[in-house]
This record gives sequence, C-alpha cells and structure tokens, in this order.
Amino acid sequence: MKAVILAAGQGERLEPITHTRPKPFIPILDKPLILDTIEQIRKYVSEVFVVISPSHKEYFEKNISGVTLIEQKEGKGTGAALKAVSSVINDDFILIYGDVFIGDKSVLKQFLSEKNAILGVEVKNPKDYGVLVMNNGNLSKIVEKPEIPPSNLINGGIYKFSPDIFAYLDKISLSERGELELTDAVTMLAKESQVKVIRYQGFWIDIGKPWNILDVNKWVLDNLPSSENFGKVEENVKIKGKVVIGDGVEIKSGTYIEGPVFIGEGSVIGPNSYLRPYTVLVKNNKVGNAVEIKESVIMEESKIPHLSYVGDSVIAEDVNFGAGTLIANLRFDENEVKVNIKGKKVGSGRKKLGAIIGGHVRTGINVTILPGVKIGAYARIYPGAVVNRDVGLGEFFRA
Repeated sequence: MKAVILAAGQGERLEPITHTRPKPFIPILDKPLILDTIEQIRKYVSEVFVVISPSHKEYFEKNISGVTLIEQKEGKGTGAALKAVSSVINDDFILIYGDVFIGDKSVLKQFLSEKNAILGVEVKNPKDYGVLVMNNGNLSKIVEKPEIPPSNLINGGIYKFSPDIFAYLDKISLSERGELELTDAVTMLAKESQVKVIRYQGFWIDIGKPWNILDVNKWVLDNLPSSENFGKVEENVKIKGKVVIGDGVEIKSGTYIEGPVFIGEGSVIGPNSYLRPYTVLVKNNKVGNAVEIKESVIMEESKIPHLSYVGDSVIAEDVNFGAGTLIANLRFDENEVKVNIKGKKVGSGRKKLGAIIGGHVRTGINVTILPGVKIGAYARIYPGAVVNRDVGLGEFFRA
C-alpha cells in the first residue's frame, strides 16, 4: 500500500511564519510536522508520495528524504493536488492532509482493512469545518461549514481510497473559490460506494492559523512521558516539572524553569533567565539575562539575549531581539485578541496572545509589540518603536 500527503498549499493564513517555510514544516517541538506524519505512516505503507507546490520544491528537496515528491503544476485545491498523483497510484492508498496533527496515531491502523474510508473527528465547533452526514456508520455526504451543523463530526483530513477516486475527480466542477474540491468527489463517491466513517475522539488539530502552532505544541508538552537532560546545567538552576533538555544545551546559573518546557539542541539559556510553562525552543536558541518566556514557540537560531518578555507568541527562525524588546499579550479590556488573517480580523479564541513574527526579523532596543501583531519576515523595527499594527514582509518600521 502507498500513502499520499497533500502539502502543496501556500499557507497564507499562517503568514508570516510561512514567508520562509512551507506550512508542513511547522515545528512540533523540534520535529517538522510533515516528518512526524511520514514517520507514523511508514509503519503501514511501502511508499510515500508528497504533493508539493513547484515554488517549494527546493525547500522540500533540501529538508526531506526517502519520499517521492510530486509537483502540483495544474489547478488549485485538494482535488487538483490529488490528481497530480493519478499516474503513479494504481492500488489502494491512504491520503493525509499535510497540515493535520492527530494525537493518537494508532487510529491509522483502522483504515487498512477498509476500501474507502474517512476520518470523522468529534469537535465543539463543527460549523468551521466540513461536517459529515452519516447513515449506518457510512458517509452520505460532506457539508462545508454549515450554519446549522447536522452533527459534530467533521472531516479529519485522513482517507483511504481505491483508485476509483480518480474517476470521480474527473467528474467534479470548480467550486465557487475556483478550486477542485476533493470533498465534492468524496460525496459523489459516497452516493455510489460505501465510504466507512472511522470515528475519532482524541486530540486532533488542523494547523491553519498562527495560534494553532501554540495549541499543538502545548498538547505535545502536556503529554511528555518524562524529563530528559542531555545538556549541561550549572549550579543554582531551578527546574520544576517535566523539562526536556537537548544535546549540547547549556543552562547557566540563576535560571528558573517551570515545565513543561522543551529546550532544543545547542541552545544557551541564562544566566538569570525565566522559562515558564509551555515554552518551546526549537534549536540553537539564545535566551539571555533577565529574559522571561511564557507559552511561546521560538524556532531555530532565534535569539532573545537580554531584558525581554515574550508571552504567547510564535517567533520564526533567525530572529534577533534588541535589548528591552517586549511583547504584550493582554489587551487593556481583556477581550479576545484578534489577528488579521487574509485581510480580515479573526478571533483567536484567546484572551492572551502576543506576536507572530516571521523569519530573519531584527528589532532595535526598547521595542514594544502589541497583542495580535504580525511582523513579516526580514522586517526591521527601529529602536524605541511601539508596533501597533502588522508589519509587512521586509518592511522598515519606525515609531
């Protein structure tokens, strides 16, 4: 059996993190999401195909191996992405969306004995997703984002198909968005063949918005089996709770760490740093004197050297904060923090949310960044600036 991972999306809703990396390379602790998916699915299949955008080909070739990359050169949407592999799939296969994370990977076993199947996930907010309508445990149809959902069971983005699905893809028309929607083909298939709904009640997340990066890493940290220490910890360091300290990490005197926390390999912490619960330092990070970090994901090579507060934020790779850079994560009115997503203000569902900062950003000294602000990759923030709006890709922002 083979597997197909759809990873051709541009990840616009995850900008500015996706200014410098494809969406499937969002880190889950120190491992990209797609590598975690491949590692799990390889237990059940002989070959893995990954459908990618031609614009991301170089990045995938550099950062992934042992799979066959297929470029989606025509059309838009999940249906067009799947059609890109039609010439290389001639047997039953498992299909996974590249931005989906599931906590209990053993559910994949249940797909093996089915000819056609779809993962049905129970959620509290079904109207935000494609909702499954069932009959005797089989799929009847998929209703996209209904105002009044017929159930709380949604499309979980994992399928098992026979090659027959390609014939149905040839029959569907473009959606209102101008895309070929795989779900239209699945609904058509369900009218003529049995599509088993495999129900799942465990942790599931579609990593589609920036704060979802915090959500998925928080779940993984909550489920750490135990603490690990492969680094060097100086005297007068206090560590509480589950903390993973990677190879080559150095934690200097006066540092206080409250787990769960993940500190990736090669990172240097302290002296006198404070890492609060749900902090993830992916790799080769620097957290220096009088720096406090809480519930944030800080990606490879980024440095917060001195006198900073970072709360409830996502910071991409190779970012450097000038001394005294502060991120606010709570509005004065304590209302939900909203974020601009593709030109619209979208509620995060979070009372506390800091900044979303793209790769290679630099801030000057004494910069203040307000809640929900996004800063595009390669931006420069002048010293003393109060960043009260989104900053574009490569923009120089003055107070």
